Amino acid sequence: MDIILQTWNIGQIEIKNRLVRSATVEGLSTEDGRPTQRLIDKTTELAIGGVGLIIAGTAYISFEGQADKNTTGLHNDHVIQPLSLMCWVVREAGGILVSQLLHCGSTVDLEILDQKEALFGPSAILDPVTNFPVEELSKDHIHKIINDYGKAAIRAKKAGFHAVQIHAAHGYLINQFLSKSRNHRRDQYGGSVKNRALLLYQVYEEIRGAVGPDFPIMVKMSAHDGFSGGVMPEESVEVALTLDTLGIDAIEVSAGTPEGEKAGGWDHIIPAPFPEGSFFKYALQIKDKVECPVITVEGWRDPLKIMKALEKIDAVSMSRPFIREPDLIKRWSGGDLSPAQCISCNKCLELISKSGLGCIFHNKKRDAG
Repeated sequence: MDIILQTWNIGQIEIKNRLVRSATVEGLSTEDGRPTQRLIDKTTELAIGGVGLIIAGTAYISFEGQADKNTTGLHNDHVIQPLSLMCWVVREAGGILVSQLLHCGSTVDLEILDQKEALFGPSAILDPVTNFPVEELSKDHIHKIINDYGKAAIRAKKAGFHAVQIHAAHGYLINQFLSKSRNHRRDQYGGSVKNRALLLYQVYEEIRGAVGPDFPIMVKMSAHDGFSGGVMPEESVEVALTLDTLGIDAIEVSAGTPEGEKAGGWDHIIPAPFPEGSFFKYALQIKDKVECPVITVEGWRDPLKIMKALEKIDAVSMSRPFIREPDLIKRWSGGDLSPAQCISCNKCLELISKSGLGCIFHNKKRDAG
C-alpha cells in the first residue's frame, strides 16, 4: 500500500494519496444548479473515506452548455454561496475538491432536449448519436463560450474549490472540436490537429488569465474516441504535449465516446466484463511525452494492479468503486486488499436519472443499518 499512500502534487497542492475520484454525473443538484444536501453529504463521504483528490461531477458553464438535468452549475453568481458550503464541509473533512467545467455542445440527455433553443457544435451536421440537427458555432459565439469558461472558473475559485478541470472528453463540446468526425470547419478552428485543438488551448488560457498562475487547472481528455473517425491516440499525445507546454497542471486520460459506441467501438463507461485499466496504455503514451502529472482512469478495481500501475503513472482515478465504497481507501490501508466490491453492473447510471447518484448495493447496506 505504500505506493498508493505516497503524496504527490498538482501545482502547489499536496495530495495525501494517489487515488482520485473521477467526476461522474450526480443528478443531485437543484434545477438552477445549486448543490442539494444529498450532494454535499455524498461528496463529504468521499473525503471522510480518504479519497486523495475528489473531482466533483460536471458543472455547466452556461445553461446552453448543460448536458443533464439536476446537475451542478457554475453559470451564475447565485451558485457561489451554496457551493461554498459544500467546499467548506469537504475541506473540514480533509478533502481536496476540484470543479469540472463543461459545455456539452450537442451531447445532451434527451430528457432536457426540449429546454434547448438549439444544439450547437463545431459544424452544422446531424448529431451522430441523437440524429438531431446541430447549428455551427459562429466565431463570436465561440468567443462567448471561452469567456464563459473563464467566468465559471472564477466562481469555482471564489466558492473554495482547490482547482478546476476542463472536460475535453467523452463527446462534449471541446472533444467535438477535436474530432474530425464532427469538426468540418475551414477556419482556424478546423483542419489540422493544432487548429481543432485551438478551442481547448484558448479555454485553458482564458481560465489561466482569470484564476492566476497558482490556481491549478487540470484537463480530462479522450485519448481515443472509440472509433476510427474520431480523436486518435497520436493526436491526443500532440494535444497533451502542447497543453503541458502551456502550463496545464495535470492530465486525466480517458477514452471512448457515445459516438464511438454508436459506430461499433466503445463509450467511456464500459460494463463488465472488461480488462482492468482498459485505457492505461493511452495514459502511458501521454506520460512518456509530458512533464505534468498524468492520471489514468477506467476499470481499476484490484489494489495490487493499481500499485503496479503507479510505478509508471502519477495517479489512478476511479468512480464506480467509490459510489459503492466511499471508504474503499480506508479498507485497503487497513490491510484488507481484496478488490473493490463494485461489479460494474452500471445500475448506478440508472439511479442517476431516477433519484440521483447511488449504488443499489451500497444503499441496501445502509438501509440494513
